[in-house]
Amino acid sequence: MMARREFTKTVYAQIVKRAMHPVHGVFCEGCGLILGKKPYHVDHIKADGLEIEKSAKLTADDGQLLGVECCHKPKTKVDVTVIAEAKRREEKHLGMKRSKGTIKSPGFREVEKEHAPSSKSLPPRKLFRSITTRGAIVG
Repeated sequence: MMARREFTKTVYAQIVKRAMHPVHGVFCEGCGLILGKKPYHVDHIKADGLEIEKSAKLTADDGQLLGVECCHKPKTKVDVTVIAEAKRREEKHLGMKRSKGTIKSPGFREVEKEHAPSSKSLPPRKLFRSITTRGAIVG
């Protein structure tokens, strides 16, 4: 998978010039809102993650100027979900993803468990031995 392609400075400038209104300034190409001093982004018209052939150079026709709040955020949200769905579809097509279906086989036989270990606790262990005065060990 190749990296995301970015617009060159000249192509970026062409897109911004195309979105310039002679009187009101910059406008959003998505909805036509006059942006003025509001922030904007130059975005791919078709999400770059969906492009298969990424060797071609980007032109001004491949991009659009969008206002951040009015069009860019909603478009990005939609693009992210569409790209994720396309990747999942590709993984399934290539056999990289396991199906979540149940296994349709009789399964394994039940194994009888041997008797369970005793649940009784062991008697306490003597850690020290008592010594008598004559040196004989007791207990």
